[in-house]
Amino acid sequence: MLNHAVSVNTVNTGLQINVRPTSDLPVIGVAMIKNGIMVALPRPNRHADCIRYGQETLGLELPIGAAGVDQGFYLADGTYLNRAEAFEHVKRIGQTCSPDAHIYLFSEDLW
Repeated sequence: MLNHAVSVNTVNTGLQINVRPTSDLPVIGVAMIKNGIMVALPRPNRHADCIRYGQETLGLELPIGAAGVDQGFYLADGTYLNRAEAFEHVKRIGQTCSPDAHIYLFSEDLW
């Protein structure tokens, strides 16, 4: 799936990191953060694609595990949300997701 556009941004680009959004913008992709670098891939990518890209292209060892704050999603404006924040966000804005989703959001819950 890495043939889709890839966005790699540092925290210093002005992207909001771990900020609870007040907007109703949808989740549009998966993201992971390591050492101030956000690896963000658009849907239909999975977190495994971020891990692979981070390792093979950037030389990063990205975190594995659903509960980690370093795994999450990004909104249409680039705002990063961890899995728990993203779950709350999609419920709040009414974004379509799996009825099986709970506590932590997974890409499989969205696409």
